[in-house]
Formats: sequence, structure tokens, C-alpha cells
Amino acid sequence: MRSLLAAILTLFLPARGTLRSPASPPPLPLTPCPPAPEPPPVITCPHPADVITADGMPLVRPYVVEWERERDRRRLQRERRRAAVLATLGQDYVPVPWEVAA
Repeated sequence: MRSLLAAILTLFLPARGTLRSPASPPPLPLTPCPPAPEPPPVITCPHPADVITADGMPLVRPYVVEWERERDRRRLQRERRRAAVLATLGQDYVPVPWEVAA
């Protein structure tokens, strides 16, 4: 019966040589590499970079427009709630001109 230390060492140390695998096969002979493919042709842009073509495309993404509409709805709801609370206190509420959306 082997000792515990010998069992652990067999896990981490190489074999003693009696059960080694046969020699590896000889390396394959080197073959010349195929020629490199030609680089793709350079495609030039038909439009200058400073010109934006928006034919058939919206200039503003729909989610941006929807976000702005929702922001305005929330602002108006806040204004109505503020006016209602101040009305219960007997005060008039006039929104400040720079808070009013154009």
C-alpha cells in the first residue's frame, strides 16, 4: 500500500518512464504559403463628408421626439398640480415666462 504522500506526488510529478507515450510523429514538411489576396479596391464616397443626405430618413429619431413630448407632459402636469395646491391656499399661480415651453 502506497503512502498518501506518494499518491499525491504521482498526481503532480511526471511519470517515471515506463508508461510514457510513444514518440510524437515527425513534423510535416513546410509548404510555401499561398500568395496574399489583393487588397480590396478603395471605395470613394460619392458625397462630400460635410453634406448630410436625409432623403427618406427622419432628421430626428422617433424616441427623441417621444421623450421630449413626455417631458412636456410631465412639466404641464406639475404646473397643474402646483396651481391646484396654491389655489387651496388662496394664492394665484402664474408660471414664470422662462419655464413656459415655446
